[in-house]
Amino acid sequence: MVRETYKLINTIKKMYPVIEFLHNRYFPDGKVYYSEKALIETKKKGRKAAPFVVPVVGGIIMENEGYRADEFEAPYIAPKKLITAQDLEKKAFGESPESGRTPEQRENEVQAEHMDDLRASILRRLELMCSEIIISGKVLMKHYATAEDAAKGVNYSLKYLQFYDKEFGNYYVWGKDTGKKFGSMNASEKIEELYRMASELRKRGVRATDMVMTSDVSLKFMADNEFLEFYNKRRVEIGDIDPKELPDGVVCNGRININGTVMTMFTYEEEYEDLDGTVKPIFPKGTIAFLHPNLGETVYAQVTFVQGSSFKSYAEKIIPRLVADEKLNTVEVQEFSRPVPYPHDWESWLITNIYDEPAAGADDGGITTFGMEPQENEAETFSGEQQEGTEIKTEAEINAMNRKTDVIAYGESLGMPGLTEDMRLDELKQAVLNYQEEEFGE
Repeated sequence: MVRETYKLINTIKKMYPVIEFLHNRYFPDGKVYYSEKALIETKKKGRKAAPFVVPVVGGIIMENEGYRADEFEAPYIAPKKLITAQDLEKKAFGESPESGRTPEQRENEVQAEHMDDLRASILRRLELMCSEIIISGKVLMKHYATAEDAAKGVNYSLKYLQFYDKEFGNYYVWGKDTGKKFGSMNASEKIEELYRMASELRKRGVRATDMVMTSDVSLKFMADNEFLEFYNKRRVEIGDIDPKELPDGVVCNGRININGTVMTMFTYEEEYEDLDGTVKPIFPKGTIAFLHPNLGETVYAQVTFVQGSSFKSYAEKIIPRLVADEKLNTVEVQEFSRPVPYPHDWESWLITNIYDEPAAGADDGGITTFGMEPQENEAETFSGEQQEGTEIKTEAEINAMNRKTDVIAYGESLGMPGLTEDMRLDELKQAVLNYQEEEFGE
């Protein structure tokens, strides 16, 4: 049985890759820091034009706008599995009852299976972190002490990885200018809405190349004959992308030209199993995201733990470890990772949801200046109770919310459990109103 950590690290690197579309395409791996903290550098793209100057001046200094560099204490992801003597005495999956294999011979195989399962769970969490940044501009990281607390969603230390100051400005309200829902729009109106999204990004100096949709949105577009006719059925084709080369859970629907902006359409329908055992989509139903490859990257911090009689640090993306307990007659297979995904330009993408309620003529407040808010990185303990300082909203204010994530965040700030993206927007609002009335009489 291989026990040396440095050898296990090399073993992990040689295992088959896990499919991570969002991570690999939009937040690829970057540096690994020999520190408990990771350096994050973000920069808003400038659009200033250079000034004319008189020859004797020699030049005018232009202000470096929108640049931020922050050190962030990286989160811990540390799943583990147990190997017991009883596990090794049983025959392995697919093993013949007459194989005659000993527990010692099965040990390496079980160890490898556990290492691969743990590695996949870490990479799945990283994929979810990338998704949360795209959807809401921040990652809420709940650090648990026990598996029981994790399953119940209580008694956790909460940290934020946030990429805006006051308001997330990368969310586009579908139909905000027309007041029309997606289902009531014809093909031309839908395309005009997509053009408005592309145009807003161009004003920020960003050229989106990918239009990533959930399967329900993709089906609505691909089953709309008027939409297909608009682009000419002969041109709605895969183009130069081979579907066989795409990862599982991702389909390329072809390329479209939105008034000069050529975009590749992807259908993304990957799912994950949450800590409470429920299966959820990584992107909520109804999602459309305007993205471009390498819009960010993922950096890592080192992991430090006791090895023998002293502490040792490892600066790697995933660090495996074996801990034997002779008293309990068990071996723990552990894996550690401290990833921090972040965008290079905090205004370089847009996200929308076709099921949100549009408000005709509504002003979204303009484009906000993004960045990480350092005070949000401080940990706080949350046990399912109302967060201190939460302001109770009126019924009108709750009904005015047009995003599921906002309603869920407000409900959780009141200490309300059980809110999920699978619920309809009106159901979420009513549930929060009922809870608020019962608990606070509001």
